[in-house]
Amino acid sequence: MRPLSKRMLAVKPSPTIVMNSRAAALAREGKPVISFAVGEPDFATPKPIVERAIEGLRAGHTKYGAAGGGPDLRGAISAKLKNENKLEFAPEQIVVGIGAKEILFHLMLALINEGDEVIIPAPYWVSYADQVIAAGGKPIVLPLPEGFPETGFDVELIELHATSRTVAILLNSPNNPTGYTFSETELKDLGKLLKKKDWWIISDEIYEYHSFERPHHSILNFFPELKDRFFYVNGFSKSFAMTGWRVGYVAGPKEPIGIVRSLQSHSSTCLPGFIEDAAIVAIQGGKFLVVQELSELNTRRKLAIKEISKISGLKVGAPHGAFYLFCDVRSKTQDSMKFCEGLLLEKHVVTVPGEAFGAPGFFRMSYAVSDKKLIDGIQRIKEFFESKVV
Repeated sequence: MRPLSKRMLAVKPSPTIVMNSRAAALAREGKPVISFAVGEPDFATPKPIVERAIEGLRAGHTKYGAAGGGPDLRGAISAKLKNENKLEFAPEQIVVGIGAKEILFHLMLALINEGDEVIIPAPYWVSYADQVIAAGGKPIVLPLPEGFPETGFDVELIELHATSRTVAILLNSPNNPTGYTFSETELKDLGKLLKKKDWWIISDEIYEYHSFERPHHSILNFFPELKDRFFYVNGFSKSFAMTGWRVGYVAGPKEPIGIVRSLQSHSSTCLPGFIEDAAIVAIQGGKFLVVQELSELNTRRKLAIKEISKISGLKVGAPHGAFYLFCDVRSKTQDSMKFCEGLLLEKHVVTVPGEAFGAPGFFRMSYAVSDKKLIDGIQRIKEFFESKVV
């Protein structure tokens, strides 16, 4: 047999999907599984969005659409960015794709040449590093800041890890897996540094609606002069509980955006028309469609912090946003993969090991579940953590 692609062999499966599959297998065996693994709101897609999709289906909006999104949807996104984010991007500077994950993948392919380095601060979302590798680049992972998880982002680490091969930096705020949100001071310090560089700036802001303690800002709000190399990435999955609808988008400079659109024309082609119809309703409704759900998530965030704080020896940085706790088990073990496997097998609680996020000795748990599951699941974590030396 001919050799397979070395680049693709270096890409690992998503650990969140792997853990969820293992949990599903245990559940089929009748085990009382509680899953904190998948980053997915547990409430339903708002009814007006669903109803508009049904109307689109009945109207026959089931044919091929435009690669990169139709003009009505891109126009609605352009208006959203102007009104909500104070960012000016014309519809032709926007590409809509099959989820923010596809958008990010195509963006990496558009920007990275063989051997180029991309700076990624740890902890990072599981797919960033593998997408860089798949595009032929080299992920340069910034180590955890000193004092983490109590401390936040350390701008000085960027300069220490930059080289002549650095072409981009990937930012994520509010952050997955920590829930950490950049402060205005951090964004301004970061902007001062990036002004001196010629790097692409990729900003994943998909959790912007889940900013509970700090207001969400884009670095572009403070440094508009970075616009010619800045990419704003977002999607509908988290904000509107539309994970299965697969709608994501990017706004940025015209030439690389054109490449992303071209790549989509050769891969997924387009969004279904009836989903574009629904997405327009979502983007135009904005936060007003999910006010109650966001309030409930914030209540659960406080409950999760309260309950996890009862576990002696386990640390967690207070999440400002998103819907995760990132828990430090280094007082017990550096091998969080082994810890999470033991927790799953003995207590039937599903979490995601920190190795997946570039942070061994931690695990991520989502609090986007019912209060009952939160309390029960964290109690099981407490029992396992306090009785084991892994």
